[in-house]
Formats: sequence, C-alpha cells, structure tokens
Amino acid sequence: MPTSVSITEKGIQLMTITIGIDPHKGSHTAVAVDSNEHVLDEIRVRSCSTQTVRLREWADRFEERTWAVESAHGLGYLLAQQLVAAGEDVVDVPPVRASRVRVLGSGKSQKNDPNDARSIAIAALRADDLTTVCADDHARVLKLLSKRHRDLGRLKNKASCRLHALLLEMIPGGAGFRITTVTRINAVIDEFEPTDAMGRQRQDIARDLAGDIDRWASSGSKVRHRLNQRGNRQLNWALHVIAISQLRHDTLGRQYFDRKVAEGKTTKEAIRSLKRRISDVVYRHLAADARQQS
Repeated sequence: MPTSVSITEKGIQLMTITIGIDPHKGSHTAVAVDSNEHVLDEIRVRSCSTQTVRLREWADRFEERTWAVESAHGLGYLLAQQLVAAGEDVVDVPPVRASRVRVLGSGKSQKNDPNDARSIAIAALRADDLTTVCADDHARVLKLLSKRHRDLGRLKNKASCRLHALLLEMIPGGAGFRITTVTRINAVIDEFEPTDAMGRQRQDIARDLAGDIDRWASSGSKVRHRLNQRGNRQLNWALHVIAISQLRHDTLGRQYFDRKVAEGKTTKEAIRSLKRRISDVVYRHLAADARQQS
C-alpha cells in the first residue's frame, strides 16, 4: 500500500496529500496524489447519505491531506460542505484549471472520472490562489434569499408575457393594460366568449396563467427605498424582504413598526426604521461568524 511519507536529511517526514474529487450526480471519484504528482490511490463512491463517511474512511491513511473539489460552489457544493463540516481542509478548483491539466498532461489526456479527479488534484497542487471552502454563514443565507426573490420576480414576468401573448390570440389588442392585479385580468378572461374548441382551450390556459401570476404577486413589496444607495443592493433588498415578512405576522418587528407609526412616522419611515434595526442584528451575526472563522 502506498504511504504518504518522504525521506529527507532530517529523517522521515509526513507529506501533504492532495485528494482531487470529480463530483457527479450519481457518484464521486477521488484520487490521492503526493507532492510529486504521483497517484497513490483512488476510489469511487455512490452519491448517498454515507458518501462523506466512506471518503474519510478511505483517506484515513493520509494524515496530512487537502481535499480539492471541482465546482465546490456548484455540482460539488454539498460534498464540499459536508467535508468542511467534518473538519477537513477543502479548496475549490474551477473546472477550467482541471481541464488545462488534463489536456496538457502527457499520457493522461483521456477524459474519464479517474483522470478528471487526478487533474483536479494536480491543478490544486500547482495553484496557490484557490479559494478555501468555508461553512455557509448568514451572508450566504441572505444571498440565497435574495436570489429566490429575484427568481420569483422573473417567473411572474414570464407568466405575464405568456398571458399577454395568449390574450392577443383571444381579444383584438389583447388586455390593453399592464397586468398588475389578478382580479382585473380575470374579468377580461371571463368576458371572453369562445366560439370553438380552440377558444375554450385558450381561455382555460389563460385562467391557469392568471393563477400563476396570483401565486407570485405576493413575493414582496416594490418599495424602492434603500438603507444606503452606495451599499450592497442585494443585501439591502434582503433586509427589505425580511422587514416585510416581519410585518405580515405578529412578530417583534411588527410591534416595533406599530410603535413607530403611533409616534407619528409615516409607513415608509417606519419601515426604514425597522430595516435599520434588522441590519444591526444581521451585522452582529456576520461579525460573530467572522470571529469564529479567524
């Protein structure tokens, strides 16, 4: 069995082993290489609840090891996060880095999972600017929420465009107004009197699309005020979404908002005050996460 040691003038020393991982939806292939880019061992595990356990059991022989995961923020996200949670050192290898190693390598240019994993490990060995994978914190959570609401807005726009196009096939000139309320568009659809099977089918599809718009219509307020116009827009939007969500339920945020309104503030002013309080809480969490990682 290959060992992860080197003999120097000072005696036997442990070598840092780099384990490249080629992640896929159904399986993950890992290849361990030493500092001389020699392959020590490889393994393929099925994507399942025990994938991290199996990989770590296989890698136990390598005391000093670094895991190099291709697309650690993409297809390899879950595996990379599981390894970090288990206390492993993980770096993110962009696909283009591994591809260059595979193409330029002599005798190892054939594309398959073991060669890909080997190329990922070698790319990590040769690079000193790779991003270290860290456990997700509150900033990542806010980014995820921001992306979700942005996607919801795009889905609503897509449904509105499809509905407008369908109405043009039903009514001369279409709806004749911007689709902002479901009640108004449903009235237009109900007033349409189909004369054949095609017309009836169009009417049914239009009703379904109007239901889709109703689903996304409550994805968030369209207030454009921001805490700081020179700040991070995505973060400011996430704070706005949190504030609006607080107002929809019996929360401490709702109680704070009601107090500000009772003090004479307008609705917009009270919301801005609530967003400032929320930003203070978020900042404290971000600062605490930074201290834990340092």
